[in-house]
Amino acid sequence: MEHRASKMLGKLLYEKGGDRHMPLVPLWQNWDMVMGEELAELGRPLGHKDRTIIIGADDNMAQYELSAQTYEVLERVNAFLGKDMFDTVQVELMQGRESLDNMTMPVFKQARPKIPPRPKDLGNLEHILDPDSPVTKCYKKYVAMYDGKKEDSEDK
Repeated sequence: MEHRASKMLGKLLYEKGGDRHMPLVPLWQNWDMVMGEELAELGRPLGHKDRTIIIGADDNMAQYELSAQTYEVLERVNAFLGKDMFDTVQVELMQGRESLDNMTMPVFKQARPKIPPRPKDLGNLEHILDPDSPVTKCYKKYVAMYDGKKEDSEDK
């Protein structure tokens, strides 16, 4: 089952173009370095569609300036990626959109599992369980969880 799910997810990722988009993440993260100070001030990355890179400009003057330097943009981007992924530059006004180089991945705190209250008679069954049974080993680990102890599986 696990193998099938993995295969299906891989196929879905491929169909949606996810395998082609992964090399672009470092481009977005290193936009200032790739473009250089002058070009980076003029435009921020907004995305791509097929072989077109979409760059956002704050105003019409920056949009015009970037449009005049599309060859330079393509040369820098494709050189950074190590292959000719883009052959066209589309320059749009930002209009309040967030650029890809400013986006950050959310950081989630690791959730701690909630342990239910300790059962009243917990630990009183060890004398009736077979000491070599896997059930006994599991029971001992369960008791140790409530006692705050680390119990090794090789103990006893």
